[in-house]
Amino acid sequence: MKFKALLASTVLVGTLAACGTEEEKPEEAAATEPTEEKAEESTDVVTTASIVSEADALVKALSAEGTWIVATLNDITVDEEIVVSGEFHNKNDAAQDIYRKLAPYTQDEDHNVLERFTVTVPKMTVQSENFKVQAGTVKGDVFVEANGFTLTADATIDGNVYFASEDVKAAAVIEGKVTGAQEVGAASDVVTTASIVTEADALVEALSADGTWIVATLNDIKLDEEIVVDGEFYNKDDKSKGIYRKLAPYTQDEDHKVLERFTVEVPKMTVKSENFKVQAGTVKGDVYVQAKGFTLTADATIDGNVYFASEDVKAAAVMEGKVTGATEVKK
Repeated sequence: MKFKALLASTVLVGTLAACGTEEEKPEEAAATEPTEEKAEESTDVVTTASIVSEADALVKALSAEGTWIVATLNDITVDEEIVVSGEFHNKNDAAQDIYRKLAPYTQDEDHNVLERFTVTVPKMTVQSENFKVQAGTVKGDVFVEANGFTLTADATIDGNVYFASEDVKAAAVIEGKVTGAQEVGAASDVVTTASIVTEADALVEALSADGTWIVATLNDIKLDEEIVVDGEFYNKDDKSKGIYRKLAPYTQDEDHKVLERFTVEVPKMTVKSENFKVQAGTVKGDVYVQAKGFTLTADATIDGNVYFASEDVKAAAVMEGKVTGATEVKK
């Protein structure tokens, strides 16, 4: 057990020893520093960093109360938005530049990456200046509000990157891979007032009366309970644009072309929100429409039955997409 504990400590120090900028490699440090000073420096690097393996710890570590560098030891899925906030400096030294880093990987003493990890999150908002994502993958959309954002050549954002302004975009260094759009603002309706979900509970809440005007999914989702689409919402949360709500089980590129389509499987969906639209993807299950203005777009499918509460509700619906079962009034 003592050997395993020592080995784990060695790996952690190796992981973080080079996570800041302008660090000396181990062999260089050995030539210029006594052994005791070198050990002390390694300890300082670890104690001023967050090394996390759980979702809650990651959210806290990247908050304003967190640390200048955050390293993960495994893949982590977060069900809530991550907000990277606060001002930090390289190695927690105010004399050094403003700098912050997410390091979803491990490395050996020669700085060679050993394992790369994925942080899956519905949304990451970057408010810390000079924030860097290195080596691993962030799966989800990233909203950049601060200057100096960097995605290193060996890192990936499996999603879209939205910049708060042209200046913020110009100040970013995007060397790595971004699978989706890179643009100022939102390339689609998926903006900061939306819910971007990956889990069943989050989807139920997002479509409730306490949810949002648009709900987008990043994967297939299966639910064991009924979804009730409830509440009055407006297009882009702007009352001047009219009552409107949308379920968007898909991703798209900067030209609004659909990339991936997803399926929401549910035993029953009851629609109480007026002017509710299902676009692109698939709802697998029966849909009960109680409010006027329901729309199924031409590229969307309901793999089940659609029951309308009245003839008026049915007449007000726009059914361009595919319904595999019945489409009828059922009180």
